[in-house]
Amino acid sequence: MAAKPHIIYQSMMLEIKIRIREIDSKLENAGNSLSALDVEFCFLQARKIVEQICFSSILCDQHRYKDFRLAEGMTSNDDVGDYEKDWNSRVILTKLKNITPHFMPIPLGENTRSNNVNHFKKADVNTTHTKLINIYKKCGSFLHIPKPFGEDYETYINKQRNRYKQATETIHDYSNYFKDLLWCHAAVSLEYSGSPESLEALENANPKTVWLVNFEDYESDNVSIVLAHAN
Repeated sequence: MAAKPHIIYQSMMLEIKIRIREIDSKLENAGNSLSALDVEFCFLQARKIVEQICFSSILCDQHRYKDFRLAEGMTSNDDVGDYEKDWNSRVILTKLKNITPHFMPIPLGENTRSNNVNHFKKADVNTTHTKLINIYKKCGSFLHIPKPFGEDYETYINKQRNRYKQATETIHDYSNYFKDLLWCHAAVSLEYSGSPESLEALENANPKTVWLVNFEDYESDNVSIVLAHAN
């Protein structure tokens, strides 16, 4: 029996939680500066976190995204219009933006309850896809060996040393951002009839399902998810 999308989403959020803890562990043990290899390790984890946010966002509107990609067709030489073959988070995030106004996780703040109704405030966190794309690109720049050509080698070495020296603060910022964005958030899917009209009319698209996600205690391997449906 195939796993339901919200179960897969919950599992992917747990993987993100574990990756965040691994990044934080490196930072806690590093003192003022991470070693070069630990910098690369942390950027690898951060890039994977962006990819997991990206792929898990597809799960919320999987049928809508699948039909959108079929209608859109091939957009590059290695893209056949099959959503299961999409892999570049930068490209996917842009495509998601075209099919739903709620493609990003919605970070939640204070929760109050009155008359048996829960009220969530949206947390003040930058939730634009541009932020994730910039993180994705920055991480990628540390996962490849720069070519040592075209400039004085001593200049090249000093430039790389400065990049790695400044990376610790960037990784701190990324870890904090992921926690602010995801620790308690909502993932929203849209009502979708499968017709071309409902695929294109974003301004008229109605939120249908919300997954309320809580990473819970930092040290635990638990992530809770509550399913809510519009009346």
